[in-house]
Amino acid sequence: MLTTDEAFEKFRKRLELSETERRDAARRQSEVRDCIRGGFDIKTDFLSGSYRRHTKTKPLKDVDVLFVLGEKEKWRRDKPPSEMLQAFEECLKAKYSDVQICRRAVTVEFDKAYYPEDHEGKVLSIDAVPAFESGDDEYEIPDKITGTWIKTNPKKHKEQATVKNQDMGGRWVPLVKMVKGWNRANSKPIKPSFLIEVMAEDLVEPPSSTYPNEVRNCFAAMEASVGDEWSDPAGLGPPVSDQMTQDLITEAKKALREAQRKATLAARAEESGRQGEALRLWREILGDYFPLS
Repeated sequence: MLTTDEAFEKFRKRLELSETERRDAARRQSEVRDCIRGGFDIKTDFLSGSYRRHTKTKPLKDVDVLFVLGEKEKWRRDKPPSEMLQAFEECLKAKYSDVQICRRAVTVEFDKAYYPEDHEGKVLSIDAVPAFESGDDEYEIPDKITGTWIKTNPKKHKEQATVKNQDMGGRWVPLVKMVKGWNRANSKPIKPSFLIEVMAEDLVEPPSSTYPNEVRNCFAAMEASVGDEWSDPAGLGPPVSDQMTQDLITEAKKALREAQRKATLAARAEESGRQGEALRLWREILGDYFPLS
């Protein structure tokens, strides 16, 4: 039977994108790019978000593509952000049947099914994000909730994540993916998932311990801090934590306490030779990608 450390290492590898997923992501986002390019003057477009930062979890969902609009589209910047999102929606609906406007993007859904652990996953959705240039590596994107155009710097977000991962000896990105796996397995009490990355940049410090210890320590630190205001790490947009209502904070704290409780039980089960129980508990915490054998 797998030891807990072996199971976590296998879990880490399972969370890495397979070649099938990379090819599918390339194909899917290329199709969406062609669709948007056919309907708008696009200066450039590129992968953004957690996919670009290598912190995207499985199943592969909400892969961000940022579309920088060209000169012919600048008149749209003076319109309400919702109109820009509606324009992207209309364009994408000409090609795809399942298109939804989200807060800052338009999502194309390909398959809403949850793929089991032994499945070579596919891309479930692509997020098309309209953007206007606003300085060196800075962009303005529409925010449906606030009704404003907000600034963002995807390059800076990526650089900060890369530095943190290097400081942690390459173990920070896998840890973030594991915690995101917990979030998804528990109906996403922390929103958006980017907030997990922002918190982990501040709360996780070297030297790195074993993954079971790091995950449990991260749960404890997040429970104590999830109610705080967490700013955009690039110092541009609104707080990353602005979706965390008091109800969500209460729900997140409860879920994080439960995760810590089960992690403690898993450690005790391992110490007393009940390894199968330890692995089952970790799977309850982290989701179906966590191996039992």
